[in-house]
Amino acid sequence: MRRLGLTAGILIAVVSPFVAQTKIATTEEVVLQLTRDWLVAEERHDRATLQKILADDFQATGPRGNTLFKDDVLPEEGAQSGGLSITTSELKARVFGDTVVVTAHGVQKSEEKRELRFTVIFAKRNDRWQMVAGHLSGVPKE
Repeated sequence: MRRLGLTAGILIAVVSPFVAQTKIATTEEVVLQLTRDWLVAEERHDRATLQKILADDFQATGPRGNTLFKDDVLPEEGAQSGGLSITTSELKARVFGDTVVVTAHGVQKSEEKRELRFTVIFAKRNDRWQMVAGHLSGVPKE
């Protein structure tokens, strides 16, 4: 019996530091990472990743006020141009139950270096987060 207690004590001492280091990601962290993954997929024209992140009923408003749907923003197979390529800052997420609103500031990586603001909305569906809506606006030059 004493041996069992000693073995259990050693096991707890060895495993505890690893368990303490295991951090469960918050909803905010998960969705912010998903937003970063979306931006990387946009820049790389990664159709497969975008297919997973964007909900089938995704709808967005583009910088010119035009309405965009999932098929409008998915790159063509093998596409090497187009898509969103920006450096982001001020990336923030606000959680409202099974909905998360992400806002950010960005600057295009193109020569134009246009400033942008965007909002994307994620909804939790079937235990996974998907982007369901978005809005992208250019920041007016003063």
